Amino acid sequence: MRSGKKITTMMLPTLLCLFGVLLAACGGGSVPGSGSVSKTKAPDNQQVYRWAFRLPDIASFDPGIATDNTSIQAINMAFTGLVQLDDQLNIKPQLAQSYDISDNGLTYTFHLRPNLKFSDGTRLDANDVAYSVDRALSPDINNQSGVALTYLGLIKDAPERTEGKVKSVIGTGVIVKDPDTVVMKLNKATAYFLGALTYPTSFVVEKSVIDKYGNKWTDHLADNGGQGGNGPFKVKEYSHTTGIKFVPNDNYYGKKPQLKEVDYLPFKDRQTSYNAYLADQVDVTDIPLPQYRQSSSRPDFNKTDALTVFYVGMNYQVKPLDNINIRQGLALALDRDTVVKAAYQGAYTPTCHIVPKGQFGYNPDLNCPGGASVHGDKKKAVQLFEKGLQEEGLTRQTFPQITLTYPNQSQESANEAATEVQMWKSVLGINIATTAISQNTLYTYQAQTQGNKGPLQMWLAGWGADFPDPQDWITLQFGAGAPNNAYNYGDNGSGHVAAQKALQDQMSAADVMSDKAARLNAYNKIEQQLVNDVAWLPIYQRPDFRLLKQYVIGMKFTSASIIPPDDWANVYIAQH
Repeated sequence: MRSGKKITTMMLPTLLCLFGVLLAACGGGSVPGSGSVSKTKAPDNQQVYRWAFRLPDIASFDPGIATDNTSIQAINMAFTGLVQLDDQLNIKPQLAQSYDISDNGLTYTFHLRPNLKFSDGTRLDANDVAYSVDRALSPDINNQSGVALTYLGLIKDAPERTEGKVKSVIGTGVIVKDPDTVVMKLNKATAYFLGALTYPTSFVVEKSVIDKYGNKWTDHLADNGGQGGNGPFKVKEYSHTTGIKFVPNDNYYGKKPQLKEVDYLPFKDRQTSYNAYLADQVDVTDIPLPQYRQSSSRPDFNKTDALTVFYVGMNYQVKPLDNINIRQGLALALDRDTVVKAAYQGAYTPTCHIVPKGQFGYNPDLNCPGGASVHGDKKKAVQLFEKGLQEEGLTRQTFPQITLTYPNQSQESANEAATEVQMWKSVLGINIATTAISQNTLYTYQAQTQGNKGPLQMWLAGWGADFPDPQDWITLQFGAGAPNNAYNYGDNGSGHVAAQKALQDQMSAADVMSDKAARLNAYNKIEQQLVNDVAWLPIYQRPDFRLLKQYVIGMKFTSASIIPPDDWANVYIAQH
């Protein structure tokens, strides 16, 4: 899985959507206050924010390559793009001060802010924007990430650029009108192009630094007093073992951070960073699931709806999983609430949704298959399953061996798989086998399953929003030729494949609707049909939850699991 933020069962992209105190709509939440906490700003020598992350190192510091949330958080500190999301998940001009869209939706003209500079003081202009987009689409960069077309594929000649059929999109798809104006020509009008540009793939990078250091350029971001980027911070130090130290970028075009340093610190796992937090060695940490319940009553506890949904995937090319009654029977046999309590300490939110709560397109009126609740419906599950068996000429005794594959990186994943298998056995009377593989192998297998009967039959997976738009959850997953359609929706031999293809046509039509209300209505109807078809078997939406020192003032966390660049100006350390 994932052309965007990579999501595992235990970590966020997200990275992406890579993905629940619950926030209204798409809002951000501040840490609960306490009467004993001062808001008086501490001296400059205490303005250091220590930020723990749960990996030995970030996967990549290169905006054109990174696909995981841990890397993207670091990238958002030092790099920005033409447009980005604010803490309400609205698309806002960033390096661009404004933009125009042609009447036919095929031409976007971006007007840059005046006097833009890279963090080393070098001028940044439209040529740098064009270079960065073209670089991300180049075969060399795209082959390392595979994500360029997901976010930039609408640009004219973009597919040909990734394949090496054209040497550049500059002059055709991306046109430098003058140093302050860049124009992007699209091959298809859509309503989500600006949303796709908020993903780091198109963020602006400094050509001279890349020319000098080649593929190792991100190891030199601290050289020359901090170079290569244009975000609110620049890199002071970067070690692949001890983390990253950021300091304010004096050449940043927006409001400057009040913090004097942010230390992005690696820890091998959630428990280690949690222990470091309790020892006052870091200012923010994720919470291990075993400590969730006791931590949730602390005054420094914070919880945010995250745009991440985890599900059971089913391969429509595997019989009898291509039978809709079999799939609905499997879905209704599960009590998602029990699964979440058994495997995840009740910390996550059971759901039947594909589009998550907290973003545009969420449908509060969506029904689970058969009109059931997240608790399922055992009686209806048996009825539908038996109908499916009859249609396939099967009995419970002749039901073929189906294997549920799950990532082996956590006990929680194993607990989820075991709970679901037990429910299918007790409700439906069938035995589903299980096997555990590495997360990276699972990603590889998902890609190989697209268009094939294997290697996956059923599997546990998750998706985190790349950008908060239904297209990222619907067309990108289930559309005709979609890069993530390992489920083979619309590509199978079932009797319902014609209806699936018709729904794919509706997806393509919704993608280009300019009327926001009509587009929302179309996506809601499509999602309901996908849920009824059990295109995914959603299990839960995972929130982000953390502990944050109460002397950290002004910090907001968004459901997109990112901190917008201009929000850093509001963050400071209080006296403590």
